[in-house]
Amino acid sequence: MKIFFQWEKWAYSHIASKIIWKELDIQDENIIGLGNFSKVWEMIDDNSIWVLPIENSYAGSIHENMYKFLRFDHKVIWEVNLDIRHCLMSKWNDISKIKKVYSHQQALSQCYNFLSEHSMDAISYFDTATAAKMVSENDDESIAAIASSEAAKLYGLNVLKEWIQDQIGNTTRFFIVANKKNNIKLTQKSDKITIIFEAHNIPASLYKCLWAFATNNLNLSKIESLPSLKDPFSYMFWLDFKGKLGDTKVENALKELKFFTKDYFIIWEY
Repeated sequence: MKIFFQWEKWAYSHIASKIIWKELDIQDENIIGLGNFSKVWEMIDDNSIWVLPIENSYAGSIHENMYKFLRFDHKVIWEVNLDIRHCLMSKWNDISKIKKVYSHQQALSQCYNFLSEHSMDAISYFDTATAAKMVSENDDESIAAIASSEAAKLYGLNVLKEWIQDQIGNTTRFFIVANKKNNIKLTQKSDKITIIFEAHNIPASLYKCLWAFATNNLNLSKIESLPSLKDPFSYMFWLDFKGKLGDTKVENALKELKFFTKDYFIIWEY
């Protein structure tokens, strides 16, 4: 079994993958970083899984990754919530000389207040760990990276400031994605379901869709509108709720939902 994650070692996707590798008895050499984010979806087979960031508690959902589930026939087998601890790092020790900071766009947005207070220009880069690697290979005293402390250690950088994110409790939600043919077994029990649906374009249609869950006493943990890929300014809805497929309340809610929607997809239970 192989675990794929995005970009370099000690990116946050890599740290998330380290949480699950013991559960799956996967050797460290089979935890593999890949630069091409989109290509991974095509590479997932019945002997591999993919660690995918899907949402941040501060910066919100990663829509590019959400849409991928409409194109590829994969499933989510687990979710991991990772506490994000952003660090400012450089080859040098003088924070007053830092003018430009490189990192992934999500990390930069999560550290907006810190960067503004220190008059540092935020420059988007491929990934947090890749930014750290780039800074380590450059002798410019005016540049720094935002990444994990583990990335700083790997690339021999000095941590100038820890915990620079705007929000205490900054957490990223990762999905562990597998091919639907993969029969991987986990000790974690499934207790959450995610669906995407498109309501009929009639008055109160969304209300009626949500009422299906209320009448069956099902707790929603997330609802978000997404622009439809079919028609301009029409929307789909992404919904997370507590439950298990096969449970009477869940099946009743889904039957009612089907009546009020153009289409819906049960993406996974995990």
